[in-house]
Amino acid sequence: DDAATRQADIAKLIAKGTPNSLATAALLQQFGAESDSGAYNTISRAVQLAPDRRDLAWLAVRLCASSSDCNDIVPEKHLHDIDPNNGMGYMGALTRAQRKNDIAGVDAALTALGNSERFYVYFTPLIAATTPELAAARHPGGAPSTRETTRATMDMAGTIAASVLPPTQSFSYSCKGLVLEQVAGRQDLCRRAAKVIANADTFLVEGLGLSYQHLLWPENSPEGRTITSQRRVFQYRMEEYNHIDISASKLEEFPADALEAFRTHDREQDVALFYFSKAGTP
Repeated sequence: DDAATRQADIAKLIAKGTPNSLATAALLQQFGAESDSGAYNTISRAVQLAPDRRDLAWLAVRLCASSSDCNDIVPEKHLHDIDPNNGMGYMGALTRAQRKNDIAGVDAALTALGNSERFYVYFTPLIAATTPELAAARHPGGAPSTRETTRATMDMAGTIAASVLPPTQSFSYSCKGLVLEQVAGRQDLCRRAAKVIANADTFLVEGLGLSYQHLLWPENSPEGRTITSQRRVFQYRMEEYNHIDISASKLEEFPADALEAFRTHDREQDVALFYFSKAGTP
């Protein structure tokens, strides 16, 4: 959309004032912006209205990074409180410790990450929550058509992908090179944390986690052979995913039932398996 249309959509969404409409507005505010866009204030309102929503809590953590006056520890603590098993909440602490070369702080963050169960950015729940809001804002006074909903699904998928993926450079810096030999126990902490990162809800983050594991284990070890097998399956599925309709960039080719697929599956990978089944893809 052009800038004027986007601003009009944002104004309608903010005026509606529901958790989902505010989340949609925040994503549209931040998309393409390189500085403070007011998106964090908008998502903060959504979190206040729905404090138990984990997807909104993670979105607040990500949008805080673009705000000029946001204390990132505040949204991170909220995410910890309502989603303690998501290792994503420890990336901020890891980044801050790595920047200060705080070895004990890095080890503490890696330990917390390695003790987590998963590494979720809530990609599909956010698409399911925001797509109807955008479609409605673009079509006031009536129900959006299937084509309008499909267009909104495509737009929100791209907008969310550009906003919610985590910065992982701090993990890479903390888990490679001489530090693995010089800091006692660091390699084991990194291996455990990398395994959690691979338990992700998007293909991209899962692939990062598998790549980290591949670098941290000897290729001929039992663990290394297991990781090689997992990466082979991952690479096959990624290649096939790029060939099915859900990856289409043209509105005419994008599946009309995509919103329902995102609504009923917690992970992008499970959406892919759903469309593999429909297409007869092994």
